[in-house]
Amino acid sequence: MPSPEAQPSPTLLGPWPKHILWVVAGYLALGAGSFLLAPHARSLGLNLLNTLAFFQASAQALGRARREPMARRGWQVLSAGLFAQSVNQAWATIHMMRLGNPPPFPSWADLFSLLSLTLIASALLAWPLASASGSERLRKGMDGLGAAMSAFFIGWYFALGPLFRRPETLPLDRWTMASFFIGNATILGTCAYLGARRASRFRGPLGWITLGFTISLLQIVFQVPLALVGQYRLGDPLDLMVLLAAVFMLLAPLAPVALEPGPPPGEEIQDRSPVALILPMLPAATALAFVLASLVWAPARLDTPVLAMATLMAGLGLFRGLLALRDLQRLSASLETRVGERTRDLEIMQEAMLRTERMNAMAVLGAGMAHDLNNALATVRACAELALTRLEEGRPPAAKDLDHILVAADQSAALTRRLMMYGRVEDDQASHLCLRDELAHMETILRMLIGRHISLRLELGGSPMPILGSRSQIEQIFVNLVANARDAMPQGGTITLRLSRAISRGKPLARVEVQDTGMGMTPEVQAQIFNPFFTTKGPGRGTGLGLASVRQLMQELGGSLSVASQPGTGTTFMLRLPLVEG
Repeated sequence: MPSPEAQPSPTLLGPWPKHILWVVAGYLALGAGSFLLAPHARSLGLNLLNTLAFFQASAQALGRARREPMARRGWQVLSAGLFAQSVNQAWATIHMMRLGNPPPFPSWADLFSLLSLTLIASALLAWPLASASGSERLRKGMDGLGAAMSAFFIGWYFALGPLFRRPETLPLDRWTMASFFIGNATILGTCAYLGARRASRFRGPLGWITLGFTISLLQIVFQVPLALVGQYRLGDPLDLMVLLAAVFMLLAPLAPVALEPGPPPGEEIQDRSPVALILPMLPAATALAFVLASLVWAPARLDTPVLAMATLMAGLGLFRGLLALRDLQRLSASLETRVGERTRDLEIMQEAMLRTERMNAMAVLGAGMAHDLNNALATVRACAELALTRLEEGRPPAAKDLDHILVAADQSAALTRRLMMYGRVEDDQASHLCLRDELAHMETILRMLIGRHISLRLELGGSPMPILGSRSQIEQIFVNLVANARDAMPQGGTITLRLSRAISRGKPLARVEVQDTGMGMTPEVQAQIFNPFFTTKGPGRGTGLGLASVRQLMQELGGSLSVASQPGTGTTFMLRLPLVEG
């Protein structure tokens, strides 16, 4: 899943066509220049420009359908809707040229306008922008419904409400105008539905259509109240907003930004842009703002329809909030489950890492034990051959030869017993141990580990050092540290284990220094030695898990680990373990 903070960039199809930009600028310039003409000529000129703009937008949408096969049907339906609007504008232009005044409202040509609204809404839904997830469609649908209700509420508050409250207004006029508002609000809600979770879509065709119908809605909102009080005249400056809406609709198919298809199931993009955060709160915020403003400045506007719509919008906002809370609870539960699973996976990996390093250490110990066992077997063989020779000569075997065989057998048994005890991991329960005695008992296995070219010194003192831990943990810690010290001295040297008592923050500690006279480490190497899989050894000579496992084991024992080293002067690892009573 993409990152919830990452906002995808729109796919560019190329630069804006310069000649089209000149055409758009020409529309706006001619529209502004028309105000130099008389009102009748101005209104006629604006209607003619509207007709041309919508017709050109229809043709461009048809061309876009050929260039974008995935969205072909949507562009074709949009072209039909824009063409229907151009027919409506053309009829108004012809009516003014023939009779000198605009067509009456409503007229049969308004059917083309309503058809245009229906086709454009259908075109938006035909684009491959809808979400594949059912829950995502529900959330986006709620956001789109909220945007549509907010747009219609604003239209009702300023235009439709006064129109419906006027007694002399014919029912046909009322419901025709309401149909226009519903159509505009539906298209704006559909745009919000398609772009609710991916605001980057508003940088392309979807954004231009949203701007176009926002301007169209505002034009009707401003025009109707003026017409009701007789202040709207032929060629009013508000008519320029219709041309601006037509230009925005022309820019939709010309926008050099590809439509962003919806992601596949399970890969919904979480958009954290301001648009995505504002849309869920839009209906409740709109209702609250208008109700409070009316209470202060225009209490008479708070009639039954306004209060009913405000209540419905507040309820929608509340339901959307509950939906978001449910999603948050599900996300929290899912996150807890995933954290638990990853924690268990990490524990399993950590245990596997410790076992791997323990087996690696056992392999090294086994190599050392093989050398010592070979020496013991040589002693047994030599003494047995002497005893056999004496028997062949008719003499009894010498007692000292048999004693040598027994001593060698005991030594071999002790070696194998120590290795088997190190390999046992089932006795991992923490108990009270004397660290001094444990280190003393490990001397044999440590000497077996380092070989004969390195000397081992144990300075353990005489006082007991009781700690809480398991024997396997203590053995693995010091086997790893001594093995690292051995590898740092390929030409031989001395390893010293120094045990002492210390006090830190009023608490007694057992302090162990593991010191070698090897090659030392640079500060850069020291900064990484406890990272898993970091090693300075050659290929096949180390796993890079030894010191990482030592640090993990020290944390489990409640202790700490530090290192001091300089190139050429050796290395000292300092271990501190809390002491316990008993």
